[in-house]
Amino acid sequence: MGEFVSTKRRAAHLLLAGLTATTVWSTVLAAPVQAADVTTAAAGVVADPTNLATDEDKVKAAAAIGVNPDIEMLLADDQAFVLALWRNAKPDSYVQAEALRAYDNADPQAAYQFITVGVFAAAADDAQAEIAAEHAKALRRSVLVTIGLDPADTALVDLTDLNFIIAVWQRVEEGSFVQAAAAEAIKGTQADWTTFLTTGAATARAADIDKQLKDATEAEAARIRAEQLAAAKKSLLQLLLLPVTQELIDAPNRQFVLSVHSTAKGTEVVLAAQAALNAADADLDKALSDFIFTDGAAANTKDEQAAAAKELAAYRTRVTAIRDAAVVDGWLANVVAAANQALATNTLFAVQNFVLKGQDEAHLKDKKSWASVSLSVDRVGVLTTDGVAYVKDGTPTATSWVNERTNVKQLVLAGDRIGVLTTDGEVYVKDGALSAGWVKEHTGIKQLAMAGDRIGVLTTGGIAYVKEGGLSAAWLTEQTGVQQLALTTNRIGVLTTGGIAYVKEGGLSTAWVSQRTLVKQMSLTTTRIGLLGNDGTAWVKEGAITGTTWVNELGGVKQLALTANRIGALTTGGVAWVKDGGLSAGWVNEEDNVVKLALDGDRIAVLFADGTTSLKDGGLSAAWNTQLAAGPLS
Repeated sequence: MGEFVSTKRRAAHLLLAGLTATTVWSTVLAAPVQAADVTTAAAGVVADPTNLATDEDKVKAAAAIGVNPDIEMLLADDQAFVLALWRNAKPDSYVQAEALRAYDNADPQAAYQFITVGVFAAAADDAQAEIAAEHAKALRRSVLVTIGLDPADTALVDLTDLNFIIAVWQRVEEGSFVQAAAAEAIKGTQADWTTFLTTGAATARAADIDKQLKDATEAEAARIRAEQLAAAKKSLLQLLLLPVTQELIDAPNRQFVLSVHSTAKGTEVVLAAQAALNAADADLDKALSDFIFTDGAAANTKDEQAAAAKELAAYRTRVTAIRDAAVVDGWLANVVAAANQALATNTLFAVQNFVLKGQDEAHLKDKKSWASVSLSVDRVGVLTTDGVAYVKDGTPTATSWVNERTNVKQLVLAGDRIGVLTTDGEVYVKDGALSAGWVKEHTGIKQLAMAGDRIGVLTTGGIAYVKEGGLSAAWLTEQTGVQQLALTTNRIGVLTTGGIAYVKEGGLSTAWVSQRTLVKQMSLTTTRIGLLGNDGTAWVKEGAITGTTWVNELGGVKQLALTANRIGALTTGGVAWVKDGGLSAGWVNEEDNVVKLALDGDRIAVLFADGTTSLKDGGLSAAWNTQLAAGPLS
């Protein structure tokens, strides 16, 4: 069974969750540009499944989605059991989405937490969604009753708001006020559709009835008013999800309102019914009639608005938490943007949709954006969109790629060292041959930088640490409040969360020198400092870290890379420019449709928008050699 589960897990992971990828720009690392907001994402299937959940835990978890687990499910490990829950969950449900997130998480506790806690919260979300859907159907049935159509017509009731109104427009009497109101609503937005459903259709129907009454005989008028009252009672019962019986519809108004008062669940509806029943004798008939025709529905709207506001606030809290965690992660700009969009839209649909699937769609985009190409002396590294780090030694035409590690989101090369940042925030470095053993350097990391025998890490809390010497050397705290760290063999650079760039030269404990403000990316060499401004302007200076002049190199840049004698700039339009020599040398257009650029010595590497990579060695006009493909980026 173990092999079966493993195969199924890989299949589901590949098919439904997408695969993790990673980013590195050059030997002098340019950290991922951080938007002001973000979200945490799944890290990949755990290597060693856990068996923490008891049979009782699993029975309760399965019962939450209406499943009676068989022996095979109960004997499955935690991760396999979560996958079974995913298979049995309602398609496109919160349970299914959350199960996949828990399953596709490198944290071995994630599956157990889902079994014991997460599935119940997700099931509650699904139940709430079903209630909301039933209320929406009830509103449509209420409208159908009001305008004289069949509320049992499920083909109409199951339509979306817009399509329902279109169907109403097609079915009601030609030239009626209801048809005119429907036609006007169809031209509008969701707010206009909601208005038609809650009040517009009833108001238009009342106008149609008033028109009929003008030419009616006394007997006809009495019949029309009786039918109108019966329809109003039936419509209100439909709206409040209360049983519709002929006995209740035929009951006197006071008895009808008393029944609603005793059976309705909405606070505002109960209060409105009580107010009508408490009316003075002279006003009682009108109060009861008003409740049946308008006040009951208006009170129900208040109840639903209050419930929606409470639910919206709860979902906003969840979206904000996901976004803030993504900001800390530092590699999830698309998740951050999607979360911010949902919060800015500020509708229940927007935040629910983000929690259900928007975060996963955005995370998949982020993972694909992590793919990269890296250079160091005669080594080339490619990080694929599924998070596999490959490295090779030798010439551009060498083909002996080594699979270094999986579940990687950043790959860094420095001399004979290879470093990776895994999707769960752990840093590993190896020194020497491509087959050398890994040394675990740190945890809770969102960026790795290396140069010579220096290793630098940036924690999710914004603390920059650097060590010098062997892989087991001690860490030294360099700076706090950092969003990017850059290293050379003699310099350390940090970019603060406030966009201020600082550089120090010499030992690890030398003083910092402020360089420039309003910066979003930094690149360093032993003699050059490159800064990319928030406005996309690339600035470079050469020489001492103090007193030298900045040169405006290029505008519209999204990535800047430096070597001792070359400057590379990737524009927002995907054009890779490189210059050789002084800061004022002329630019050469190396390639178009580029998403990542790397420089080292006389080597240039690019990652194209289609996921292919190319490398050249020598002059700026040297021929390109195709390398290992990173995988699909779109």
